[in-house]
Amino acid sequence: MPGPLRYADAVRLLGGNGPALDALDRVVGGALTTAVGPAPELVLSLFGADAQLAQLSRSLVAIATERIQGLGRFERTERLAAAHAIIVVAACGDAMAEARLPFDVRELATTRTDSVRLATGDAPESRRLAAVADHLLRSRLPLPSPHEPYETTLAALLGFYVSTSGHMETYVSGLAVWDRLTPGAREEVRKAFHDRIPHTALTRYEEMFRQLTVDFPDVGIWADRIDHRATRVAVRRMEETVTRLADGDLPTGRLTALRRAGALSLDAPVLGAEETAEGMAIPSLRDAYVSPDFRMAGVGAEDRLTSEAWWQQHEVRGGLDTFLEGFMTAPKAVEAPVLLLGLPGSGKSLLTKVLAAQLPAEDFLVVRVPLRDVPADAGIQDQIEAAIRHATGERTMDWADVVRAAGPALPVVLLDGFDELLQATGLHQSDYLERVANFQQREAAFGRPLAIVVTSRTVVADRARLTPGGIAIRLEPFSTAQTGQWLELWNRKNAAYFGRHGLRPLAPEQALAQPDLASQPLLLLMLALYDAQDNAYQCEVSTLAGFELYERLLARFARREVLKHEARLTDEGMAQAIEDELLRLSVTAFGMFNRRRQWVTEEELEADLRTLLPQQPSPSTGLRAALSGAQTTIGRFFFIHRAEAFRDDLRLRSYEFLHATLGEFLVARLVARELQDLMASERAEIHRARRSRTDDSFLYALLSFAACAGRGPVVIFLVEALRPLPPQDREGLRQLLLKLFRESLDERSVSSYASYLPRVRPAPAAPAFYRANLLLLLLVVADEVSGRELFPTAQDPVGAWRETMLLLESQLHMEDWRALADRLRLQRVWHGERRDITVRLEADLDIDRWVQPPVHGTGDPRAVDPHWVHGHGPGSELRSYYGWMYITPYTVTRDAHLRCDLGTDALLHMAQALDEHALGWALTNYVTLPDGAAVSGARLLLQLWCTAGDFSAVHRDAMRAALHSFDPDATGFKKRYLAAVLHQWKLAGHPVPQDWVDRTHSLIDSHARHEAYNSLLDELNRRTHPPEPNATPTS
Repeated sequence: MPGPLRYADAVRLLGGNGPALDALDRVVGGALTTAVGPAPELVLSLFGADAQLAQLSRSLVAIATERIQGLGRFERTERLAAAHAIIVVAACGDAMAEARLPFDVRELATTRTDSVRLATGDAPESRRLAAVADHLLRSRLPLPSPHEPYETTLAALLGFYVSTSGHMETYVSGLAVWDRLTPGAREEVRKAFHDRIPHTALTRYEEMFRQLTVDFPDVGIWADRIDHRATRVAVRRMEETVTRLADGDLPTGRLTALRRAGALSLDAPVLGAEETAEGMAIPSLRDAYVSPDFRMAGVGAEDRLTSEAWWQQHEVRGGLDTFLEGFMTAPKAVEAPVLLLGLPGSGKSLLTKVLAAQLPAEDFLVVRVPLRDVPADAGIQDQIEAAIRHATGERTMDWADVVRAAGPALPVVLLDGFDELLQATGLHQSDYLERVANFQQREAAFGRPLAIVVTSRTVVADRARLTPGGIAIRLEPFSTAQTGQWLELWNRKNAAYFGRHGLRPLAPEQALAQPDLASQPLLLLMLALYDAQDNAYQCEVSTLAGFELYERLLARFARREVLKHEARLTDEGMAQAIEDELLRLSVTAFGMFNRRRQWVTEEELEADLRTLLPQQPSPSTGLRAALSGAQTTIGRFFFIHRAEAFRDDLRLRSYEFLHATLGEFLVARLVARELQDLMASERAEIHRARRSRTDDSFLYALLSFAACAGRGPVVIFLVEALRPLPPQDREGLRQLLLKLFRESLDERSVSSYASYLPRVRPAPAAPAFYRANLLLLLLVVADEVSGRELFPTAQDPVGAWRETMLLLESQLHMEDWRALADRLRLQRVWHGERRDITVRLEADLDIDRWVQPPVHGTGDPRAVDPHWVHGHGPGSELRSYYGWMYITPYTVTRDAHLRCDLGTDALLHMAQALDEHALGWALTNYVTLPDGAAVSGARLLLQLWCTAGDFSAVHRDAMRAALHSFDPDATGFKKRYLAAVLHQWKLAGHPVPQDWVDRTHSLIDSHARHEAYNSLLDELNRRTHPPEPNATPTS
């Protein structure tokens, strides 16, 4: 069923070759079944008391609805779509039949001669009638779809009715009856066709559609117009089917194992017993499932599904599993795959299990394909067949056999974990969705239509080309109500456990104090488990937040893992074992951070652990089979998502934290710990007779691949970890970081960590990233740092700072550079007669660079002071000069042109307008104002242009610049500049005070007498004393 139906197709589908088709074909003059041009009977069938087209259409729908019972799922959907197409046209027929037109509709009949001309297509009337028939009978008619608002369908239908009426009006206006109408009657006809008929047709459609949804609730689901009581009945019917499957009441067959697997998968617990305390009740997947909220949209090839801004354009909806159950009954389901997106741990895989269990077996055959368990490089059909063999144990069944065995049930294939194919294998799968869509279209052509859902993490949604016509769904975080619903179940299941141990249940408002944890199902479970041991979270929630909360949370789970294998450790040994666990987790977090992505493959992690932690003992695994370092490091923690896929018969794995914040905390934690260890080593070194250079090679390895500033939560965690330290420790860290910063560009000796290469980078990038991170850390522990502290040996600390910024800008990724620039607050200051800078961390760590306040005046710390730029100290004699110039405009534009810098080019583009009008020297010529401030000629021109209202000091300063401050030999430039200044005076729109004119005349007389200036000043003079309204001009 390729897209929306035409009326003619719908009639054939519902009427077959029976009498209903013959009757309809007669009333439209054979236009349904023959290629002969349409006859006027079509028009007559629409108007008058008989309205045969509408009546016969409704009869056909009534007959067809009786035959729909007992059909297979897809055949039922096809016929319901056809019934919908017929009521669309029937509603149009009803509206035209009800129209009160100022002539007898029988006059629309034609003479014998006219009929011949119409039939042979020789007359314009024939072409107009053909347009009516073609539009009404052969247009693809709008059809409700679950992914679009019902109002969108109504708008499309109104457009169809307006267009149909327009074609009909064009036809009628060409008949003889039109010529006999008065102008008033013609206007009445136009109003009927333009307004009354289309809106009446829409009203009739809605009435018929409501009746259709009563008879067939699944049609109502297409338009989200079903009574929710009917929805609940349908869900109960699905659950009854599940129960019958579990009890073995359904007829046995080759697919029973497949269906039973889907039904029983929800009975597994959310978490293994080894993760919980003895006596604690863990809900099953079925019980713990909370239907998620979601956003949904049709997608095109250019849509950016990874963009939050794109998703914000679409409303949040509720009840996704119910929606999908209804969607599977819609024609749209078999036309293109559905892409289901979400964060790790958001419930994508659980949702596929719910669908597999809840879709009624008599209507749907659900094949869930965990992509981690099938060959990653196989074709779509091979992947589906591999999943079927795994679920049923039958090796001889291929896809065609499965579909035939399913009988009338519509196949629904759930391809779960597209992101796992990408992460675990590293294969490029950019055409995967296209291959899925091609498979779906091929199967439809073979008479085996099916629906397909593909799940993936949102962050990799742009790694595959989108298929036009598909829809995308994104799971939303838990709402407040959903968090409460989940906790109500958790507390009810564990009420006895809480009572035995004297524990309080976790209240929703307490959990919601940490929205990052409370809004994702598995992270909420993590929080509930943490609190269920001794109400630790409830005791701390009012005093703990951020770094300290995450520290205790992860330490508690690390302790739990240690106790599974080392139950008899001393307190000191336990503390060290916990620290070892968190260290390995932190190296894992850095593996993701330094590769600039949210996951790390098992192979990559193995290499990282061997290089960074060569002496670290692996956790004990008892008598289990030998595990890799990566598996023993993080594979045991349930808050880490493990992606798997097969390639060349090898199982490949990758790892990802369920929430990025966990990894960001661990990055900050390891940096903070390493800094404190280095400070302790520095203090011990003070007492040694033979001091050595600080060994920061481990810190260098960690911080020379990515910028911490690029990840806002990392910066916040660092502040929370380091700012609360005692003053003496903060000062110790300050001195350590100053030392490391000054040495960061020095040549380094080869260390044992040199083979740590999470990604390839240019040679200058390593010291650049390291210096950028050290600067950020320095500002985290210090309130403020000056240029002379950063560069104590530099003659000009500002020049050294500039060189550092150019290095960082050239080597950091643009996002990292901009994030760093956003977080630095720099002030240009004087240290005696020498210029200097001070830098501090922006107070608002959640800064948004797109809403930065503009620079306003010289009081703003970012305002440029030319005296500071040129090194004119407070006591410099140069400050008394009228003006100066240090560099030519050509040099400025040449250097900017060579840099090809985005920001510099924006300023250059503006400045070139001055050069084009021979005013380029204004860029680099400066004037000293009476208050001692310096300003360029170009800035004064811009200020004049932007200044509204009466004359001000800006006008005086601009005149002073023109007459006093520029090179005396540059007479041509001075004349052009003065003319530009006076022209702005002229455009000011206000009378010029006489004293201004007199002083200006005096200045020009003494400096630059010129006829052009006088003409402008004469104009200004006339504006100074405008003539009286009734005054007589003097000769």
